[in-house]
Amino acid sequence: MKFTINREIFADTLSDFTLILKDNPIKPILAGLKIEVKDEKIIFTGTNLEATLIKTVEGNIEEEGEVIVKPQLILEYVKLLEEENIEVSFADSSLKVHQAEFVVLNSEGYPNVKEMLPLEITKTQKEIFVEGLEKSKFSAHPLPENLALNCIRILFKNKYTEFVSTDSYRLTYMKKDISCSLEKEFSVPLESVNAVIKLLKDVDEEITIGFSDNMLIFLWSGTYFSTRTIDVPFPDFKAILNYNNFDKVMEFNTNEFKSALKKVMTVAKTSFETKYGAVFDFKNKTLVIKTYSGKGKITQKVNMLKEGEDFKGSLNTKFLLEFLNNISNNIIIKGKNSSSMFAMTEYGNDSYLYVLMPLALRD
Repeated sequence: MKFTINREIFADTLSDFTLILKDNPIKPILAGLKIEVKDEKIIFTGTNLEATLIKTVEGNIEEEGEVIVKPQLILEYVKLLEEENIEVSFADSSLKVHQAEFVVLNSEGYPNVKEMLPLEITKTQKEIFVEGLEKSKFSAHPLPENLALNCIRILFKNKYTEFVSTDSYRLTYMKKDISCSLEKEFSVPLESVNAVIKLLKDVDEEITIGFSDNMLIFLWSGTYFSTRTIDVPFPDFKAILNYNNFDKVMEFNTNEFKSALKKVMTVAKTSFETKYGAVFDFKNKTLVIKTYSGKGKITQKVNMLKEGEDFKGSLNTKFLLEFLNNISNNIIIKGKNSSSMFAMTEYGNDSYLYVLMPLALRD
């Protein structure tokens, strides 16, 4: 095997595969990247059995062949090179990249990875789809042990697409103008969601999304990415979205609210009993936020517009700030009492909803 490839293309390709290829003590070969040269193409393939990435790139091919290597160390080296094009070859049981040599893995046991022909669900610009993922993923459960919640639920509908995530304490919902030829629902693991976002970062073309059995598949120029979806049932969230028994509505300047929350969090995060918890007193035209811990206490005031009676509630300041970081217009908060959920939206954008459950704090 021997070929010459543009250094930047090679580095970007290797970087993409580090998103899914990690050391696997049970099956070490799954940490390997297969580089295959055939039919005038350079094909890179990697899989961890849950997600698969295949990329085809151009280069000057001199000799066909294939090897399996770990990409991380090669990537570090390639990034340090200054040449525009670099030579890659397999000889003497090692992969030679420019003036360095790297260990080649034994291909025994490497999975037989092939591209599956998907049933097409939709074609869309990547910016719209990525925004749906990015602005909903923060409320997914962070640990993969909780399969049902460590994901984003994507609902492909005829005229739109919905993105939902929850960790049982909060829920994020976003609707995007992505029309679909098929109506399907999938729970996509958070790790795969993060990989898709990074893979699509520099893509400036339309992407195709489809499925085959329980695999969700993404296609764009020279790239195939598939991820296994989660079969465990996702929580029934539709009743929460349809709840509208709120009698108090507050509006805040988002930047002013964020500034106050960041100050409150300096103390709230040190509370052992109720980490990040604070009491929110919605009174007249001013919100008073209070919290304390064994290391200090703090009070912050924020101007607001309010409809309905005064009331108090306790919320997780970190969770609230994470939603504020995803909007730019004023935030609208709807509530009922201290023991009921709070619903939040961005002014002028009813397609983005955040639901936050209250805490049981004493003032």
